Amino acid sequence: MSGFNQENVEAIVTFAGESMPALSDSFNQCFDLKYRLEMGESGVWSEEELEEAFQGPGLITLFQIGEEAMAGLIPANVPLPDWYTNPGDSESSRLQTLALELSMNLIPMDLGDVDEFKTYYVDSLLNEVKQAAPSDWAALLRINLFPAEDESDGQSPSAVIPVIWPLTKPPVTETTKADPPSQPEAASEEPAQTTSPMSHASSSNSDQSPFHRISKLPIQAIVRLANKKIELKQLLSICPGSLIAFDKPCEDPLELYINNQVYCQGEAVKIGENFGLKIDQVGFKNEFESKIIEF
Repeated sequence: MSGFNQENVEAIVTFAGESMPALSDSFNQCFDLKYRLEMGESGVWSEEELEEAFQGPGLITLFQIGEEAMAGLIPANVPLPDWYTNPGDSESSRLQTLALELSMNLIPMDLGDVDEFKTYYVDSLLNEVKQAAPSDWAALLRINLFPAEDESDGQSPSAVIPVIWPLTKPPVTETTKADPPSQPEAASEEPAQTTSPMSHASSSNSDQSPFHRISKLPIQAIVRLANKKIELKQLLSICPGSLIAFDKPCEDPLELYINNQVYCQGEAVKIGENFGLKIDQVGFKNEFESKIIEF
């Protein structure tokens, strides 16, 4: 099966249900929250299915396959952090990581490759969905949020994230700068000033950071699982099937090295059929315990 169709709705719902623990981790890490995500009811989309909370602002996480898309609606009453309306670079990175991880855990691989994924702010979640034109048979899946420390039996969820697909007219969120309106020609005694292409290019380059000139240089990134010293005789005895044990616990973070220097730490994740590193800490320094030598 490929793309969104009525035949694979059940497959998507089943896949999402199996991915709830991973979805919980992604959601909590993005917003620094402690919630447990559980599968709610699924059915057919209709405007009446959305509560009043979705008429206001929130975040939309969008995954696009071909000309159609799936959208998750995250209302402000989750509650979302203060920065969600105007995220900085770090927060924007969090939101796009959330979009990537949600797409991996909501859309089975055999539906096809996700062409685009993004998380962005809107003033009205309901209006954004309506403008995106859900299809006549569009499905709706509810993801219920519960406090991580509470039992969900018989309790109403703290918030609900509805997931709707397919949207036949996915919104375009990239901002483009319109050309400034042309000014009427005014009589002037001074001759018009012209700018040569070379001077224009120089002006453009001067607006860019000096770092831009080297930003595309290739950098070798290495993730190290563990290390240890072994005796030469052990090295010479290594053969196919040999087992080397390390002292590093499995739950410890992995280190990413840039030019043989530790740059960040993270945890191993699976991205499709490949290995990935989910970053937890960047730019830390090794701390050495000071020792006083007494004579």
